Amino acid sequence: MQNNPNQNIPESVWADGVPKNIEEKDIIKPEELHSMAIDYVMKKVILPKGFKIEQGFPRRDFPNIVMKRDGVLYMVVVYPSVFPNYVTMTDEFGMKIVEGAKKFDAVPLYAPVGYKSIDQERAKASLTLKGDVFQTTFPGFIKLTDAEKQDFNVKPEELFRP
Repeated sequence: MQNNPNQNIPESVWADGVPKNIEEKDIIKPEELHSMAIDYVMKKVILPKGFKIEQGFPRRDFPNIVMKRDGVLYMVVVYPSVFPNYVTMTDEFGMKIVEGAKKFDAVPLYAPVGYKSIDQERAKASLTLKGDVFQTTFPGFIKLTDAEKQDFNVKPEELFRP
């Protein structure tokens, strides 16, 4: 018996295109998408890079992740976006995160995570269905500053790159 090289590629439970009869229970809720993004950053970025988690996971409160490496404490805010829309925090919220991090002598980080259905039609419809397969993109952490205007340095095309 020959090994199939594609056997580890996940498949969507949905047929191609946008389903005609979508029920509310089939749609990933914003809080579920947020948890998915936190999980992604934790498992694919933070833990492989040797960070130690300082506070419980998952945290729905901000900061979502508190971690430490080489004696430096980091507080991470995770923001998910669904193609083609790009969501980011406001300057005011960024300042609150910076102020909170200062109290603990921590480095405040912003973690944008993009999701895009692998199905072209569902992607265009910005549809997040349970059981679908998504392209997930994380362009990297962005250090927040106490500047009045934050530069989040991520362009939507970078967040949703292939």
